[in-house]
This record gives sequence, structure tokens and C-alpha cells, in this order.
Amino acid sequence: MGYLPAPRLHRIAKVIAIDLTHRIALLPPEAGHPKWTLPQRPALLGDNYTDTAYRLCRDLFPVRPMRIGTVTGHRWASAPERATLRREERFHIVRVAAGSADEISGRNIFWTPRAALDLWLDHPEVETVKVLTDGYLDGWLPDGPITLD
Repeated sequence: MGYLPAPRLHRIAKVIAIDLTHRIALLPPEAGHPKWTLPQRPALLGDNYTDTAYRLCRDLFPVRPMRIGTVTGHRWASAPERATLRREERFHIVRVAAGSADEISGRNIFWTPRAALDLWLDHPEVETVKVLTDGYLDGWLPDGPITLD
């Protein structure tokens, strides 16, 4: 039997896609929102976060080889304060095999260098992405889940 999430729990798989030049993929902002976003998709009932992230990457980069990293960031859902939707997030690092971001075309994806990430993403997300990518690329984060709370 599949995993049954708690009531009012929105499970989100987010992807930190990195090309060979260490640029990070962002998607266009939603209507009324000034900043770009990481690729993300809700995890369906019975799906785990890794499978959801893999399907999202397969949709974004259909002809590119990719590898999901062993480091994952977890932002756990907080305890409900009232009858609101709680949000739990998992960040997966994905290496996309491309010499540069410009080789990946046909999608509405913006590739930004890590150093310019704070120009495009909201502040709380920037810190999460910087910690995970720096630790992953520099090799100081251990394999496995990392709690971000």
C-alpha cells in the first residue's frame, strides 16, 4: 500500500539542475511574482520525492543525460497552526550533461551562474540552493538527506 500523507499536506519536489559549467536552471516567474523559481512539481499520492523529481527532469531535459545526486535537502512541514495547507519540500540536485546551458534549448529555462543566483530567486530559496550546491560541488556535504530547517 502507498504512503498516505497527512491531511492538508502539500508535498513538493524541487530540482536544482546544474549544467557542466555550474549554471543553475530556473523557470519563469508566475503571474504577479517578480522572481524566477526552481523547477518543481507536487508529489502525487503514492509517489516519492525522488521519482517525482526524476519525472520532472525527464520532461525538462528529454534528450540530455542526467544524474540525480545523492545529496537531498529536506524542509519539513511545520505543525499546523490552523486549518491551512502545510508544505513539505525536498530539494534534489541533478547534473545535466551539457557543455553549457546554451546547448539546452526549446524550453523556457533560464540558466544563471551560482554567483548571480540572488538576482533571480527569492532570498530564502537562494540560501538553500547556495548551501546545497556549494556543499555538493565542493564535496563537503555527506551523501543522503540534509535537514534545512
